[in-house]
Parts: sequence; C-alpha cells; structure tokens
Amino acid sequence: MIHCDCGFAARGATEEALVAEVRRHAREAHGMVLSDDEALLLVFRAQLDETAPATALDDTGARTSEEEK
Repeated sequence: MIHCDCGFAARGATEEALVAEVRRHAREAHGMVLSDDEALLLVFRAQLDETAPATALDDTGARTSEEEK
C-alpha cells in the first residue's frame, strides 16, 4: 500500500497491480502521466520511508534516531 499526500491510499495484490494503481491515481487525480518506472520508484520510496527509523536533531544539530533518546 502507498499513501498519497492527498489522502488516497493505493493498494495492489502484486507489485504490477500497485504500480498500475499509482499510475491511474496520478493521472486521474493529479493530471500526472507516470511511466511504470516512475510509479515503481514512488512505491519503493514509500516502502523505504515506512521502514526508515525516525530521526531528529539533537542540541548540536547532529542527527539522532528516536530510539536513542
């Protein structure tokens, strides 16, 4: 599943179905024509964002993970 900033959630049983749904939503809701590769990149980036640990800046401006706090 991938979430759009507009609130839409795209779902697909397979990677190909999810890419097709992302492309359809981008075209119909936002007037964007995406290639399969562009839509796949959005799916991969969304997956990375979901699995990345939360980070914040400490008092010195250095990045720290939320788990370290």
